[in-house]
Amino acid sequence: MENGQEETKVETVKDDATDGEFKNEKPVSKVEENTAKQTSEESSSELLERIKNQIEFYFGDVNMQRDKFLVEQTKLDDGWVPMTVLLTFKMLASMSQDADLILKAIESSDLMEVSEDKKKIRRSPKHPLPVYDEEYRKAQEAKTIYVKGFPLQGTNIEKLKTFFNAFEPYENIIMRKYQDKDKKLQFKGSVFVQFKTLDDAKTFMARESIKYGDTELIKKWSADYSIEKAKEKEDRRQKRSEMKAKKNESKKEKQDDESGEADEDEEKKLPKGCVIHFSDVPEKCTREDIKEHLGKLDASIAFVDFKIGDKEGWVRLQGENSAKSVIDKMEKSKVLIRDKEVICRVLEGEEEEKYLSKAKEDMANCRQKYNKGKKGKKGRNAHRAQRKRRNSDNSDPVTAKKAVLD
Repeated sequence: MENGQEETKVETVKDDATDGEFKNEKPVSKVEENTAKQTSEESSSELLERIKNQIEFYFGDVNMQRDKFLVEQTKLDDGWVPMTVLLTFKMLASMSQDADLILKAIESSDLMEVSEDKKKIRRSPKHPLPVYDEEYRKAQEAKTIYVKGFPLQGTNIEKLKTFFNAFEPYENIIMRKYQDKDKKLQFKGSVFVQFKTLDDAKTFMARESIKYGDTELIKKWSADYSIEKAKEKEDRRQKRSEMKAKKNESKKEKQDDESGEADEDEEKKLPKGCVIHFSDVPEKCTREDIKEHLGKLDASIAFVDFKIGDKEGWVRLQGENSAKSVIDKMEKSKVLIRDKEVICRVLEGEEEEKYLSKAKEDMANCRQKYNKGKKGKKGRNAHRAQRKRRNSDNSDPVTAKKAVLD
């Protein structure tokens, strides 16, 4: 992954290697040579800075966490990486293929050092890599901001780097992309920007207005954005689950008559002593988290009454008095979910009656809405079929034949 380069949702870090051969296709004239020399002198300081930044990114904390190829290279020779290897990195090679120029660029770098033979470089031992644990991940996320509103077409990483250079110092920019139907990567119009420090990120977020051209950009903390997307995903999953449940319920209803057998079956589905109430739920907890952890306690789950973001919820199990046996397997009636202890208890007495009554009412309402929609659909289909028969030239072949005989 190049410094602030384009990335898809699947963050590929390693730079694509070239074949290492770079050739001039034709000789350069004296005039062209002098012009190139003048241009080179004018931009040399800027180029050296760009090269230094690129090298520091390769060996920086962010990239070294993910770049398996470069990490393996650093293990071969006490951290030293040959210049011949680095010149296979596309972004660096596009800036310069001159090893001496690259070495000159990192002379002022505090992060990097050059070998005595001038053929290798490495990250200075004075700057050891951090421990990439959960604490580190949270610290990185804390100083990362989601920014949306960039043009879908014509936006590239260089333009984004130039834009964000006007604000607080940043470590990395990730362009969010997706694959279209032709398997081509398309820019989503949003990026993740990881700033140097948490204070830098706070300063950026405190800005009242940030525009890209005439477009006002939307900015959110990365953690808040992640919670929002997780909630949207959970809501979609729950809707699919509810639709599936309605389908299964409608199949069973076909076996019931109008004498109330359906209500009796509903009561059989909701035995006593089967509801667990849980509270002190972690912020990003999902229904799947709850199912997973209770499943480890051999809980036979019928329904999870919970939405992401709620602080409490209920789990209805299958079987009479099944909740107590699950609670007994917990330590102090608690289960650890996302590093937080969630308190669990069995609903009893009036509280249980009230919850089961509400559950039955909710199920009945769902069934009623489904049946109403189904009947309406049947009515519309029947009307269309009848209209089609009336408009048909040969809607009644018997009558047509009789008319000919007469």
